[in-house]
Amino acid sequence: MTNTDPGAPKYEYDWQNPDKQSFDFGRVLGRSFTGIFANIKPFLIALAIVLIVSIPMSLLSTGQLKELVGDNDVAAMVSNPSYWMWSFAGSIPALFLTLWIQLIVVQTSYADFTKTPQPVSPLTSSLRYVLPMFVIAVIYYVVSMVGAFFLLIGFLFVWPGWALAGPILVHEKKGIFGSMGEAWRLSKGSKRWIFLLLFILSIIAVIIYSVASAFVAVATGVNIFSGDANATLNMSTFQQITLNILVGGAGYFVYAVFASGLTAAYIEVKTIKGGVPTLGEVFS
Repeated sequence: MTNTDPGAPKYEYDWQNPDKQSFDFGRVLGRSFTGIFANIKPFLIALAIVLIVSIPMSLLSTGQLKELVGDNDVAAMVSNPSYWMWSFAGSIPALFLTLWIQLIVVQTSYADFTKTPQPVSPLTSSLRYVLPMFVIAVIYYVVSMVGAFFLLIGFLFVWPGWALAGPILVHEKKGIFGSMGEAWRLSKGSKRWIFLLLFILSIIAVIIYSVASAFVAVATGVNIFSGDANATLNMSTFQQITLNILVGGAGYFVYAVFASGLTAAYIEVKTIKGGVPTLGEVFS
């Protein structure tokens, strides 16, 4: 049904408009993977650098934890502040490295999806966004987790509502809170699709982690599925390196998939709302 009154919108409801663009979930899900391989060289270089840097840090952190635990059970050490200090010290560098890889993929996948030139030096240009992205990631995680205790608000609204902040930070340069606010605005009307994307990618991530962990168990002879933290701490250097390469590499790949998928979702909602100049090429 169309309106005939002067000045009134042609269609009473958006769904009545045959030219209305809608969120193509299949395209976004497919691009979650194709975006990585479109320009995989920067990702592989970054992955090699990250593994070279992270493995010694992991060995150091594990060695300190092993010395701290001694003959005690890990469960008995949870009340020891030193145990958490070393656990925290080992996780923070890994988070920064993960964000670096994701920001590289955000740039290269965006260029592929929009048919624009690939960034000249994504490995270095992405470094400027790592710190603000770290702040966004911390706020995002805390609010989502806290909100999860209140009628699943964190997962139902915040999880998809701020998910596009990374691509916005890089491509619109709105800063920390500007990117989060713009992500919330852009996701309106598409939150269910972004939520579904995150949910499916999370399932895929679990599968990839499980396969990588199974390879580690076979390669090292250590059953990391047992839940025994002492078994991981007592691995030899070779076993720890194998663990970091297989499980760590799988983890960085998973986070790259999330970055590519959310970049595709960002372009999708941005184009629907008339914000991408190469609209015809994006949907080609």
